Amino acid sequence: MAIFKGRVRVRYGYSRWGYTRNNGKGWHGGSDEEGLDSTTIRMPDYKGKSISGRVVTARKVDRSTGSKTWEWGWYVCVELDAGQTPDAVNYLYFCHNARNLVSVGQRVKSGDALAVMGNTGNAALASPPFAHCHFEVRATAAGAGLDPTAYTGHPNAVGTYGEAIDETEDSDMKFLEVTSGKCEVFTAPDVNAVDKHYNGGKLTEGVCYPVQAEVGSSGGYSWVRIFVAGVQRYAVVLADRCRLVTLSPGDAFAACVAQGGGETAELEKQLEAANARAQEADRRLADIKAYVAEV
Repeated sequence: MAIFKGRVRVRYGYSRWGYTRNNGKGWHGGSDEEGLDSTTIRMPDYKGKSISGRVVTARKVDRSTGSKTWEWGWYVCVELDAGQTPDAVNYLYFCHNARNLVSVGQRVKSGDALAVMGNTGNAALASPPFAHCHFEVRATAAGAGLDPTAYTGHPNAVGTYGEAIDETEDSDMKFLEVTSGKCEVFTAPDVNAVDKHYNGGKLTEGVCYPVQAEVGSSGGYSWVRIFVAGVQRYAVVLADRCRLVTLSPGDAFAACVAQGGGETAELEKQLEAANARAQEADRRLADIKAYVAEV
């Protein structure tokens, strides 16, 4: 899959000269991917093959440091697991994010949510500024950008690619999957606000809690607002304790029922809609097969 669900528009491709920086003399080492139907940036595949890796950077570098990395704004870097692809690429960069949804050390695979599209860093200096993801691939962390088309899934050319999706956002639901009994629950995005009234302040290992919103970073931590037994609470996304995952409507419904949440009515509607879309797709496929058989 590409880094966005649905359509993506490219205004500035890879290896382009005359970009907005440096009076038109800058070399563009990535591809500017603009999600038209979704703002969720996802881990791509390699020519249709699922790939995996580890988040090695999820941060924003202040311009005052003098590092050119400030131009990326909030960004995520994923180091690919070895031996998955035949090319020289080892690092994937997702830049200009409005906020990051992953933490350093977190394991990710194709389709996982990484960040929300934005225009932080030098993207705000474009004329006009527009939200997008500067997607760059490298052999080494300090190396130059390489051709990213095996990961974008489209040619290196200005244009719009992919097919529109029905919803303006992803239909899959986001959950916080608890992987350790040390995962704490809070009444506010504050590490001092541990909610001792729920299970002694700990989330239950092995349970997926519905995510209402990605609150963003505060105090050096990435926060999400979740539903715990139907009540709104907060959690810190830490790689050694929990992770953000997306579930299909059916799996989401089962997860909410398992943890006793109060979100099942809305999930039932989403499940019904998803089943209806699947049935319509099956009907269209059957019609096509019938037509081909007649011809």
